[in-house]
Amino acid sequence: MDEIDNHFGSCKCGKRHLDIVMSHVLKVMIDKGIKNKKANLRNACVPLVTPGYPINSVPYLPEDSLVILSNEMDKDCAETIVKEVREVKGVLKGDIRKTVGIKDSDSNPHVYELLAGCDLRCDIIQTPYGALGIYKYQHEIHIEFPQAESPKIEILKKALNDFDQPTVLDCTCGPGTLGIASLKAGARKVIFNDIWNPAIETTLINLETNGFPVKLSGSEEELIASGDKFEIYSMDIRELANCLDEKFDICIIDAFPGVDTTEFVEAAGKLGKKVVVI
Repeated sequence: MDEIDNHFGSCKCGKRHLDIVMSHVLKVMIDKGIKNKKANLRNACVPLVTPGYPINSVPYLPEDSLVILSNEMDKDCAETIVKEVREVKGVLKGDIRKTVGIKDSDSNPHVYELLAGCDLRCDIIQTPYGALGIYKYQHEIHIEFPQAESPKIEILKKALNDFDQPTVLDCTCGPGTLGIASLKAGARKVIFNDIWNPAIETTLINLETNGFPVKLSGSEEELIASGDKFEIYSMDIRELANCLDEKFDICIIDAFPGVDTTEFVEAAGKLGKKVVVI
C-alpha cells in the first residue's frame, strides 16, 4: 500500500485499472484516519465512473473519469484525493442507500454533499431509438447504473408500441431519460415534469445534449421551457391537472424505490389514457 502513487499500476497508455485507483483512494483514506489499516476495497467507497456504460470487465480509467461516494469522508481527505489521485474528479459524502431528490411537496429533499472537485457525470443509456447521453450532477440526482438492456426502457418501449406517435406525460422525469427516449421514438409531444428543481435543470441540459434545443419561457407561469414537440414543468404531480388541459396517451410515473405511488397513479389517471408505473 505504501508504494501506491499516481504512477503505480499505470499501463503504457497512462490508464490504471479501477482496482488500482480504488487502492490509491483507500491509501489516502487510511493516511487521513478515515479508514483503519484493516479496511479493504469492498468497504472503501462507491466508485461512479464517467462516462458510465455497461461493460463486461473492470475498466482502466483515464484522468478525471471517476466520482467517489463515501459516508465517512471529510473535506480534507476529499481534497487530498482529488489532488493526489488523478482519475478522481469529484468526491461526495453520502449514503448510497438514501435516494437523492424529493418525493413530493410534503417531503424534505435529500442530497449528497460535494466535498471536493466536480461531480458532473454522464451515463450512456442504450435504447432501441439510439444511445442517449444523460448528464447529472451526482450530488443532487439519484444514482442509476447503466445496463445493456434497461428494464425501464423496455417498459417504456412496450407502452410506446401501443400507440402511433403518442403524446407522453413524464410525470416524474428526473434527468429526462424516459421523456427524451420518447422523443427519439417519435412521440408527437412530450411533457417533462418533476417537482425537484435540480432534476428540471438537468433535463434542460440533457435535452440540448441529445439534440433537442430548449427555449426558456421567460415568465413566472408554470411552464419553465419548451421546444419542438416538448414542454417542461416543475410541479407536484397531484397539481398537474390544474394547468394541463389535455389528455395524454401515456403517463409515466418513475418514483423513488419503495414509494407508495397510489396518489401519483390517481393523479396521472386524470391526465392520461394509459398510466405506466416504472
